[in-house]
Amino acid sequence: MARLLKELKVDSRPIAEKVKLYNDCNRQVAILCNHKRTVGASHEQQMEKLGDKIKGYQYKKWRAKQMILDVDPKQKKKKGADWFALEPELSEAWIIEHQEQLVEKERETITKKFQKENEKRVAEGEKPHPDKELKERLKAVAELQSKFKKENKSKKVAAEGRGATVEKLEQQIAKHDTQINNLKLQAEDREGNKEVALGTSKINYIDPRLTVVFARKFDVPIEKFFSKTLREKFNWAIKSVEDEDWEF
Repeated sequence: MARLLKELKVDSRPIAEKVKLYNDCNRQVAILCNHKRTVGASHEQQMEKLGDKIKGYQYKKWRAKQMILDVDPKQKKKKGADWFALEPELSEAWIIEHQEQLVEKERETITKKFQKENEKRVAEGEKPHPDKELKERLKAVAELQSKFKKENKSKKVAAEGRGATVEKLEQQIAKHDTQINNLKLQAEDREGNKEVALGTSKINYIDPRLTVVFARKFDVPIEKFFSKTLREKFNWAIKSVEDEDWEF
């Protein structure tokens, strides 16, 4: 690990990529020490969930791009048709299923909020909201269903919110890109770790001061590597390393 640290060059990559870089180094140590483990029964399910999260943000990104066309149709010629194209991973069947999930989530959110409000009102000696109030609020669910149905038919997405501009929508897209990249890094990390026990090497074989050096060198919060329990356990290591030039 000490040798790997010396070979690493500091750059301006995002924190998520720096954490993955540390895990990649840790993985080399774990493989060298033969820290193998059986692939967990829930691994495939977890990977599938991560994949769906990535697709979810890709869908949000696509909708934001379509909103740009609604705000300024000339952007299609300026940016090119390919920029507005749907990601190949997003099949029509997946989109419809995802929309159904979003509609159901909206229904659950509204219903739970209504129930909590009534519980609070009853606890404070007030009358609960009548059922017709919930029925009125749930109209938003029907509106969402109708909106998705219209979008699927027209292949167009109307800009949402007040004062939507190309610049604001591009900022949304940039945020979605960051979220997609972070989730892809998590997926790569999880897939790479499915048969390797990184925790064993990090806690029992790698000198904790080397992890602290990495955190200092790459300006990553130590919390990204050590839980509260480990920070207490390795407090001596955190205090003993004054700068990134410490060597084992």
